[in-house]
Amino acid sequence: MALTISSSPSPSVSMGLIEQKKGVKHLVDNSKDMKMLPAEFILALPEAERPSLAIHGSIPVIDLSGLNGSIEQRLSTIHAISSACAEWGFFRVTNHGIKSCMMDEMVKVIEEFFRLPLEEKMRYGSEDVMDAVRYGTSLNTTRKHALHWRDFLRHYGGPVPHSYHLWPDNPSNYRDIAKEYLKEVWQLAVKIFGAISEGLGLDPNYIERSIGEGTQIIAANYFPPCPEPNKTLGLAAHSDHGGLTILMDNGIHGLQIKHNQTWFAVPHVPGTFVVNLGDYLEILSNGRYKSVEHRAVVNAEKTRISVAVGHGPEMDAIVQPADPLIKEMSESKYRPIVYKDYIRGQQSTIERRKSALHEIMTSSDNNIDD
Repeated sequence: MALTISSSPSPSVSMGLIEQKKGVKHLVDNSKDMKMLPAEFILALPEAERPSLAIHGSIPVIDLSGLNGSIEQRLSTIHAISSACAEWGFFRVTNHGIKSCMMDEMVKVIEEFFRLPLEEKMRYGSEDVMDAVRYGTSLNTTRKHALHWRDFLRHYGGPVPHSYHLWPDNPSNYRDIAKEYLKEVWQLAVKIFGAISEGLGLDPNYIERSIGEGTQIIAANYFPPCPEPNKTLGLAAHSDHGGLTILMDNGIHGLQIKHNQTWFAVPHVPGTFVVNLGDYLEILSNGRYKSVEHRAVVNAEKTRISVAVGHGPEMDAIVQPADPLIKEMSESKYRPIVYKDYIRGQQSTIERRKSALHEIMTSSDNNIDD
């Protein structure tokens, strides 16, 4: 479903295209005592999907230290991950091996980047969703759409970050901190991929082999205080294109996930990561595991910063169900597609939710809203 601008009347003044591209932080910084949301940001949200109506709850919590324990502990942890993947598509991990100080440093340097003068950030402005480094605002697509209350910085990472020389060089320590952080998060993703492989009955290294050199993308999001947070979103409901996304934030709540057709607000827990499955793993598992719609909501008092790191296969990889999980191709619920083509299509559209996945499904009875 495409999100459109609400037809409700608003006394706010419309923004010009140039002003829109400057982002929401620039808008807030240059608007004295803003009381009303500019019309371009007002979304036609159904009443039942207003952010304030989300249920406060918790997602499964996985202690990853069990993967290094006894055989019984390891099997119990793999079973817990498998259950979380099948029932929720989201889970929180503790004892993940990444130091809290490294997590804090990454959030801090991201915040410093967004506080830079607009001209400095616009060095990375781009309208190509596949560019190695992108600074922008609202959704990733450049097509006309109802605006969302977010600025973002996106770039590739990976165990061998080929685009390292293109990453922001201001703040001066950004590249070093991001490189080390993304390396650690990549290793964490590989560990979780191994457990998921075993949970599917596959060889422990199956998913790691299937992604090859892999694709890692960091999306750092900046959500300033919003004058009317219940009328807009930071990010519309969507699923992620990759295999696993590993998320942290600055302690300000804002993540909501859709579970059994109900929106749940996910609380912040210091020192932990929230992990969610993306479309690649739904396809690889032939629908046994589901990618899950989630969204970012905003608030009126505090800036929220989130750092999401997605992990998927090589750009030229053919995305399709794992051979051991289907006896013949007629059992496949998804048509094969090149990963970079899938990303470009998903990131370029104003259709959110799981519309990109729906386009390659072969079975009409496979519910995309699960």
